[in-house]
Amino acid sequence: MNMSEFITLAEQHRLRNVNFIESGCGPMVIQVEYGKDKEVAKDLIKDNEGGVITCRSVTEAYDICHRAGVHRANLVQVIPHDEACTNSFADYHSESIPLRF
Repeated sequence: MNMSEFITLAEQHRLRNVNFIESGCGPMVIQVEYGKDKEVAKDLIKDNEGGVITCRSVTEAYDICHRAGVHRANLVQVIPHDEACTNSFADYHSESIPLRF
């Protein structure tokens, strides 16, 4: 999903949630949950070349959302448990913090 699609969804009031996903091992990304054909779809915000937009701070993510007129999001912190001890699948735990800006 590019910025113009994000702005259109916000204007049409089709956004369900906006999540700032933060992992200890990588940059923050913005995930958008929206209504699509009576179901909830999820997508990451991407640039014009199709690469996922990453943010170094919550302030950068706020600025992206402000351009779309969005003033609420969830900060989702993904915490990997000790991956060295896992079998074939890593166990992940995530916590969500509601934000208003």
